[in-house]
Amino acid sequence: MKKTIGTLIASLSLLGALPLAAQAADTSTEKDTTAEIILNQDETAKDITLEKAPIINLGEHDNDIETATYTAETITDLVEVKNPGNISGWHVGVSATPFQTSDSSGTLRGAALTFMQGDVYAVDDNNASKAPTASEVTLNTNSQTILSADENEGIGVFDMAHANNQVSLKVPAGNSAGAYKSTMTWTLNNAPSGS
Repeated sequence: MKKTIGTLIASLSLLGALPLAAQAADTSTEKDTTAEIILNQDETAKDITLEKAPIINLGEHDNDIETATYTAETITDLVEVKNPGNISGWHVGVSATPFQTSDSSGTLRGAALTFMQGDVYAVDDNNASKAPTASEVTLNTNSQTILSADENEGIGVFDMAHANNQVSLKVPAGNSAGAYKSTMTWTLNNAPSGS
């Protein structure tokens, strides 16, 4: 009789536990859902573009019998690149012709125009893309990379600005007085530097 009562109590205990187990299996404390968005490329403005480039004025000085370095007196504008979403990366190169007089009869021999590393920033403060990298360059007739964005970066609008003391012209001794001008050519390439 004791054995029967014990078996009955064990059976009832087991039956009482079954609804609780079933209820626990049906209860979830975590669910995964999704949020989606599609960003379409604007076909009317899909290209990376060079929006601005600077004009440099190095002022007026007395011709020196010794080598002298002159910093910019005014810098009109800055380098600005607009990338509406391309992921290829890009770079801006710059070259310059020799400094010559307006009639090309005189050349400022050995002159070296140098841009130190500029200050680079996104026009939109909330831009999540990695900013391009600026480089110091001394200009010559070959294009040199002055601003470069890695693949998948440099998306949005980015500016590179130079303070007046970051742009300088070294003029060696032995040059004659005159008004000299160089033409800088700024080139945007739709590929990272070195590609």
